[in-house]
Amino acid sequence: MRRNPLEWLSEALLTVAAIPVLAMMVHITLDVTLKYTLSTPIQGTLDITSYYYMVSVVVLPMAFVELTRQSIAVDLFYLMMPFRLRVATAGFVLLLSAAGYGGLAAISLPDALRAYHLKEIVAGTINVYVWPMRFILPIALVVTAAVCLMLFYRLLTNSEARKQLTTEHAIDPDLGVG
Repeated sequence: MRRNPLEWLSEALLTVAAIPVLAMMVHITLDVTLKYTLSTPIQGTLDITSYYYMVSVVVLPMAFVELTRQSIAVDLFYLMMPFRLRVATAGFVLLLSAAGYGGLAAISLPDALRAYHLKEIVAGTINVYVWPMRFILPIALVVTAAVCLMLFYRLLTNSEARKQLTTEHAIDPDLGVG
C-alpha cells in the first residue's frame, strides 16, 4: 500500500524525537559524571534540557500518537454506543481535536516569530538561544491537526477505516489508524 505523506511525516517526527532522547541521556550523564568526578559540570545543561530536549520529546511524537489513536481514552460508554453514534462521536472528536491543534498552532506561531525577531535567549550560566525551538510547537501542531483531518476524511469515506476508528484502540498498520 502506498504511504500517505502525513503518515510518513508523522513516523519521521517520531523517529526524529529519538535523537533528543539519546542526546539528553548522554548530556545529563556527562554532566553528572563531570560534576562529581572533576567538579566541573557542563554549563547550561538545565537550560538546554528544558528548552531543547524536553520540548522535542514531548511535541514531535504528537502526530504519530493521533495517527495510531494511542492517546489516553476512556471507552466506558463509547463502546456501548450503537455503531452510527460511535462514528458520529469519533468524527466530532477528530474535528474538535483538529480545531484545537490548529488553534494552538495559530497562537504559538506569532510567539515563535517574535522570538525569532528578538533572537530570544535564556541567560543563565551561559546564553542559550531558544528561538529556534519556538518553531517546533507550531510545526508539530499543524501536522497533528492535518492528521486528525485525514482520519476524519477516512472516517467518512473508507468503511474499513470507519470500523477501525470506532473500535477499541488497536493499530492496523495497513490503514495507519488504530
